Amino acid sequence: MLVDLHTHSTCSDGRYTPSQLVKMAAEAGIGILGITDHDSVNGIEEALNAAAAVPGAPVIAKGVELGTQVGESSVHILGYNIDIHNKNLLDKIEEMRHAREKRLHRMLDKIGALGYHITVEQCDPKNRAVGRPHVAKALVKKGYFSSVEEAFDVLLKRGKPGYEPQPKLSPEESVELLHGAGGLAVLAHPAEIENLPLVNTLLSTIPFDGIEVYHPSADEKMQQCFLQMAEKYKLLVSGGSDFHGVEGRFPEQLGIFKVYAEKVNIIQKMLK
Repeated sequence: MLVDLHTHSTCSDGRYTPSQLVKMAAEAGIGILGITDHDSVNGIEEALNAAAAVPGAPVIAKGVELGTQVGESSVHILGYNIDIHNKNLLDKIEEMRHAREKRLHRMLDKIGALGYHITVEQCDPKNRAVGRPHVAKALVKKGYFSSVEEAFDVLLKRGKPGYEPQPKLSPEESVELLHGAGGLAVLAHPAEIENLPLVNTLLSTIPFDGIEVYHPSADEKMQQCFLQMAEKYKLLVSGGSDFHGVEGRFPEQLGIFKVYAEKVNIIQKMLK
């Protein structure tokens, strides 16, 4: 059975609605689908309702992806089997949403001073965890750049003139928050951290439940490395495509990046 435990919808920076993701997953033969929007659980109920109505629909894994920071490294943490009505989790997500809004205004002021004029409305902020991808798309739509990648390379990447740091929780806070909501905490796409000593430190000092071994950023050699870490630290193994549905970002279709159920033992814990 195919599974995909890491996808994004229009409730954060994905292209497709939760209902569309469910339909696409059913067509791709995916048996378990994780809805893991950035700092948002808004799409989960829609996905559950869609799954109840779509023939051959996947089981929905209720998830979220929280962004954290350690020094200069961005560390993302996936939460699964969370109580999406947990007050502490919802309060913290709302706090982060407000922080993102303030960051967006600072970013638009900064790039406006450089001659790139776009509005908050053009970034399509409603019900979304708004970030740099939304700003980049608005810049492309206004004709300032030919692609999202160019907007990032010229203006929005760390160290570029339009970059604005994102307010984030610490990994410790995020794991505690997810556990408090009854969930499992999984270190997301560790290959993207690009710092194996830091990955080892995180896994050895923070009570993670799992690690995302299978992800487009990890080649076979890195997957083997992360499997060894999972064994060393007694962690569950997870995997997913990190599908956003964005043109030019692999995978462009759900189901292209294949994760098989027998390789990700986290689902045994999730389905209990």
